[in-house]
Amino acid sequence: PTLRSEKVLEFIPGAPPDLVNPPEGCRFHLRCPFAKDICKKREPPLIKVDNDHVACWLYGGE
Repeated sequence: PTLRSEKVLEFIPGAPPDLVNPPEGCRFHLRCPFAKDICKKREPPLIKVDNDHVACWLYGGE
């Protein structure tokens, strides 16, 4: 294994959510440029996408 990588990591701007008092809904909605109203109200389910998983209402079909 190597720690070197050619891939540039993406980051989410802003401060991470408070883990003691997390926001209602998706924990990323305050920093997500694609957040919808449902993101503020409900936590998204974990959905299988190809060989991985995602928890996002954009993939949830609502």
